[in-house]
Amino acid sequence: MIWTKSYSGIAILFALFVMITHIILYPEYTMPPLILLGGLGVIFWFFIALWYYTTYWEDTEAFERKLFLHSILYRSVAVVALYALTMSFDPESLPFEIGAIDSVNYHASGLLVAEALEKGDAVFKTLSGFWKSESDYGFSIVIGILYYLFGPYPLVIKLCNVLIGSFTVLRLYKITQYIYDEKRARVVGILMMLMPPFLWFGAMVLKETLLIFILVNIAYLLAKLIHTSILRPFILILIVLQIVITLYFRTFIAPLLLICILLQVVFLKTRKKNYRILSIGFSVVLIYSSYLVISQLGMKENIDTIIAASQNQFENEITYAAQSRGISYTQAIVAPLLVAGAIVTPFPSLLDFEEVQLGIFAHFHKEIIRNFMYFFVFFGLYRILKHRKKGSIFVLSFAIGYILVLILSGVSFQDRFQILALPFLLVFMGDGIVTTYPKKIAHWRIYLFFIFVAILMWNLFKLSNRGLL
Repeated sequence: MIWTKSYSGIAILFALFVMITHIILYPEYTMPPLILLGGLGVIFWFFIALWYYTTYWEDTEAFERKLFLHSILYRSVAVVALYALTMSFDPESLPFEIGAIDSVNYHASGLLVAEALEKGDAVFKTLSGFWKSESDYGFSIVIGILYYLFGPYPLVIKLCNVLIGSFTVLRLYKITQYIYDEKRARVVGILMMLMPPFLWFGAMVLKETLLIFILVNIAYLLAKLIHTSILRPFILILIVLQIVITLYFRTFIAPLLLICILLQVVFLKTRKKNYRILSIGFSVVLIYSSYLVISQLGMKENIDTIIAASQNQFENEITYAAQSRGISYTQAIVAPLLVAGAIVTPFPSLLDFEEVQLGIFAHFHKEIIRNFMYFFVFFGLYRILKHRKKGSIFVLSFAIGYILVLILSGVSFQDRFQILALPFLLVFMGDGIVTTYPKKIAHWRIYLFFIFVAILMWNLFKLSNRGLL
């Protein structure tokens, strides 16, 4: 058995312990009962479902079809649930989420694109009057095309996210097959299917779901490329095109992708003779192809502008995110928490002490689940560094490289930034779950105790930062 009932029991009991402790210590800041019970319900569902699927789907036939259909089901339920949550606590924000800002902006920019397409106007020129940076154009164009085809309804984008997110689940399953084996691939597919952060952001009009698919698809194509005996130019072209596309979603990702791909190609463990010479040749072709595509698409003149604009954009996003949570970087106490958050994922906010916190503690369940499950990521990372599985360098280097960017940027506690690394970390989490050793449960319990302390410290800091202690 891969994930046992005892594992689920331990996780659920620790989650209850975390919540009860905060309620006892700060009863005046207890979140609304509906959100509290709903969040606990999601935690119960995740760990019970993880046991069910890893047990009964271990040898099931037609696994990919079932995985895809169940992914659609859960993502559709998440869309309905988020509508219900918003209707209950912030109906003015409908048809978007609680305290929606970015979703509203993307919707507005999508309407402009749809109107430009209808009138035959230049899309880039239209968006230049709305966004400060071209790194936001990509998702706006996608929204505009969908609005032009199906009408200006945010639900269209959310349903599109449901399909894209479900295809991403299949892609990650295939990537894990290439790196490990069928057993671990199934566990990773199930994790991706159930993981609440993907369900949460997929139910919003945000670019993360589409961007995650692009990143995972690049990883899939690269894994497919290095596991074939001959070079396939078409796959290489698709990889280059998708790297270029990321420039219009979040600019710094494109060079990070290129670096990670080159690391994978150059340091691929293989017995083939003359591979080093071939890898250098491939690297040169990749770099030149990227440059050629950019030039042919008329994007060369825009790249410098995008990069220059993005230097301030990420800083602005960080500043806004911190201000919206009332966090000051000047207080030294938060520094170790930020570093820890970059490694373990953001810690949940569990206290209701001001109106702006509603949209933050409403999704406490997904942070708790990630915090608890990262023990298996660490174990999986240890094993991959020890055994050096073929084709794992890209997945490993992108996940670690991206998190390092978050640490240096001081935004490691932001779940929306963190989620781009999560699919790749799930690959190692799956291996950490499947692989056993005698003291595994004991070590996980110790880890959970330290996570409990970290969560408590994080919420104490937030109260202290506002003078409420």
